[in-house]
Amino acid sequence: MKTLNSIEQSLMEKIAANKKEIEVCTKKILEAEQTAQKADDELKAAETDVNLEKYKEAKDSIWSAKHAKELYQKQKEKLVSDQLISRNEYHQLLSEITTIADAAHEEQNSRAVALIAELRNISEESSQTWQRTNALLHLLQREVYKEPEGKISNGDGTTTWSADKEYKNYETVHNFYQNNIASTSMAKRAGEIEPKQRIKSWA
Repeated sequence: MKTLNSIEQSLMEKIAANKKEIEVCTKKILEAEQTAQKADDELKAAETDVNLEKYKEAKDSIWSAKHAKELYQKQKEKLVSDQLISRNEYHQLLSEITTIADAAHEEQNSRAVALIAELRNISEESSQTWQRTNALLHLLQREVYKEPEGKISNGDGTTTWSADKEYKNYETVHNFYQNNIASTSMAKRAGEIEPKQRIKSWA
């Protein structure tokens, strides 16, 4: 079965082979230019020496080099512009890549759902800790210390307002879960039950 890695490797191999062929053509073009330059120098020397044989050889070399350069330039342009795979292969790979990615995400989602379910359980424990802490603070303040509600004396002629003691710690699992995970599609997949919406009565 294909994987994203195997598909990537196959595509990279096609790109590398294409680049190598382009490099070969580039090298051949340079060689043809160098051959033409050398032949041009030999042609000038043959003209100076009035050497027909060397003149003819130089002319032939220039002609061959010119056409070799033209051939390799056309091949290079073709290699640069032509598609490396057919239209059918392209659409097949598009389908395969997305299918493989979907399957991978589904497997990852399944693992995440198990973790989210556990996190929801810890969040519920965190909420119970919060509620119990506030209940204990209230018990301590109102039932044990017996601090009255409203204005109370500070003992120096001034008064202060007696507010209910409240536990304040916002870095809790419950807050994290509620702010980042609750009501998401993953939370619902993990078994989170949405609170029932209250139906308004117009009677």
